[in-house]
Amino acid sequence: MTQEASWSVTTRSEAATEVVARRLAASLPPGMALLLSGDLGAGKSVFARGVIRGLGVEERYLPSPTFTLVNLYAEGRLPIAHCDLYRLEAPEELDALGVEEYADGSGVVIVEWPERGADLRLGEPIRIRLEEVPGDSEGRCITITASGKAGKALLLQLRAATAMHE
Repeated sequence: MTQEASWSVTTRSEAATEVVARRLAASLPPGMALLLSGDLGAGKSVFARGVIRGLGVEERYLPSPTFTLVNLYAEGRLPIAHCDLYRLEAPEELDALGVEEYADGSGVVIVEWPERGADLRLGEPIRIRLEEVPGDSEGRCITITASGKAGKALLLQLRAATAMHE
């Protein structure tokens, strides 16, 4: 079994959370899946928006993700499939959505609420947990965990980029 690597950072605003996501996107290779988890309102959509913007998709192409289960973006550096499984009623619906087909190695898959799609097979995804900071309604603790070689390398690059800007 591959050992995991993990890194946590605390942000104090939505803008700061998005900056972390943009830094992650800057080094994101094709074929990567990002699984975003956390309570309702924890900042998953903010983080996803930051990754999407960081990959070069303009604001005008970013609809609200909660109204559709899958949004596709081809405008940026890599093709993106942004999946929001919050409204998923049964895991069997995943087959109809074809979420796993988007993880074909040419683009990036971002999945919010991955626990609702318990049977997802997306290789060695990067897991991103967002949690509110107690006593700070804008603060978020972001924990990023990777087990695969590409994910661990990306995590090292993100740590270095964040350290340079502190």
